[in-house]
Amino acid sequence: MKNESEARLIRQEELELLNDAISRLPQGQKDLLYFKYMLEMSDQDIAEILGIAPNSVRQYLTRARRNARKLMERGMRDYAEEQCG
Repeated sequence: MKNESEARLIRQEELELLNDAISRLPQGQKDLLYFKYMLEMSDQDIAEILGIAPNSVRQYLTRARRNARKLMERGMRDYAEEQCG
């Protein structure tokens, strides 16, 4: 039971870090991630909405995910430093 509670707490903290990281991305990258993962749109549909080539969608998504990951890792380091004091 304790392990489940700890796992849930860790997952919640990770989601908060991810949400914070995404909120700090440029608007265009936020839009891409929203279209792809929240609305589950195809690359073709995203390309049409944004007026870009379908092949570019993958590149832009990769960049957005990479940037979100970097921001999230930075947030985890900052959190760990706060905890260690």
